[in-house]
Amino acid sequence: MKRIRVVVATDGSKAADRAIRWCADFAQNADVDIVVVHVMSNVAEWFMSVAQIDFQEIERTRRELLEGLWTALLRDAGVPFRTLLLVGDPVGSVISAADEQQADLVVIGKTGHGVGGLVLGGTAMKLAHRTKRPLLLIPDTPVAVGSNTP
Repeated sequence: MKRIRVVVATDGSKAADRAIRWCADFAQNADVDIVVVHVMSNVAEWFMSVAQIDFQEIERTRRELLEGLWTALLRDAGVPFRTLLLVGDPVGSVISAADEQQADLVVIGKTGHGVGGLVLGGTAMKLAHRTKRPLLLIPDTPVAVGSNTP
């Protein structure tokens, strides 16, 4: 049986936590290799340098979050995983990471925008349009089975 490689993107949001939880649950029932990716925007780096903000400190903090709080659900479930901290365009970086990792599936939490949350958030929408890999969008709030309410 082939091992499934999953790339899951996180930004520490509620939706990202739900995506990580889904991966932890999925890994309990399948042979899964999980790679957790966090992307720091390179635009933020430019703004931080102008504002005299210590980019290295922010990067260190993000790495600690990625290795700690943001992946705690996987660790608590006993699921092995690897992490990647990248700098660049979030969408392009997630796509590149998925390609480099030869991911079978990309998982991302989605936050709905618009009426009833029916319109995807920016990153989820761009990924949905640009990736050539299967993409699973995990909503930030649970949806009851058989419910007409998003």
